[in-house]
Amino acid sequence: MNEQYVKEKMKWYAEAKGLYEAFAEQVLTILQALIEQELPDVKIASCSFRAKKPESLQKKLRKDKYNKDSEITDLAGVRIITYSKRDISCISEIIKRSFEIDIPNSVNKTLTLGEDRVGYRGDHYVILFNSERLRMPENQRFRNLKCEVQVTSLIAHTWSEITHEKGYKFEGELPGELVRRKNLLAGMLELADLEMDAYVESFDNYVNQMEQEAEKGCLKYQINSMSLERFMAWKFTSVSPQVFRDVDLVLKELKRYGLDTIKELNELIHPEFEEEIQKSNWRSLDGIIRNILIIEDADKYFTKVWNPSMNQMNHKNYELYQKFGVDIDRICREHNICII
Repeated sequence: MNEQYVKEKMKWYAEAKGLYEAFAEQVLTILQALIEQELPDVKIASCSFRAKKPESLQKKLRKDKYNKDSEITDLAGVRIITYSKRDISCISEIIKRSFEIDIPNSVNKTLTLGEDRVGYRGDHYVILFNSERLRMPENQRFRNLKCEVQVTSLIAHTWSEITHEKGYKFEGELPGELVRRKNLLAGMLELADLEMDAYVESFDNYVNQMEQEAEKGCLKYQINSMSLERFMAWKFTSVSPQVFRDVDLVLKELKRYGLDTIKELNELIHPEFEEEIQKSNWRSLDGIIRNILIIEDADKYFTKVWNPSMNQMNHKNYELYQKFGVDIDRICREHNICII
């Protein structure tokens, strides 16, 4: 180890650190804009940028493999953490298209682990601004600077943070039992990552299938927020925009009423009611659904579903119930409801 080299490098970095931090921030700003534009459905758990801490650099420089000819490629750093492992490859494609890649210093941690080992997995790229970006005046000061961009999943990031924190001050080999537990934990987390991806894919397939079948009038699905929204959009095309004030409350009311499937709800809707909705300029989906239930069986609704603290009914609803033969005057007397 050459202490003079370390001293000179640290003196240089004290002046250059601000530039590397600005570079990392600019890289992240560009990536955030590109991800938002090209991958609007991808949810990012977190993202950050940083310039390497002086103490971390000093520790790194004192390792035997570094000397005056060595290149440190992670003085600027960006980290993007996804919820889903499958989103890593999509973001990696954006990185490879948008920057010049220092291939020898970039690494796919999954590939380096191989098929028979467990541990941290993610994509690490060392990037530079290409000639196109350097033509912009605000980027010219970043010429020849390199930034390490890490893309990993939230689960893999958690593993990395825990093992780094616990091992940062530890030198030497861990006891065999701790090594075994560490490897078991890494395997569990990798399995969780895979299962998370499988769940997301199955969920997306379910939604896509439901949307396609809803367009054909398929009503077999259990009532949930998504199936209910799709059904209402299909059934009441004249209501626009369609708005739920409290879809969770509506779901609870449908359950208390005894409805489980969209088909059961659809069977309660009178054709005349659909016409009335079109004529009367209704907007609240909550109100439309409640009116369906009340018109079908008012006694059942006001006995099992109605909240007694809501002791008022607007005149528009009152007239609607009268029109469809609901004995609403008796209902109001029995449940102490006043018409406003």
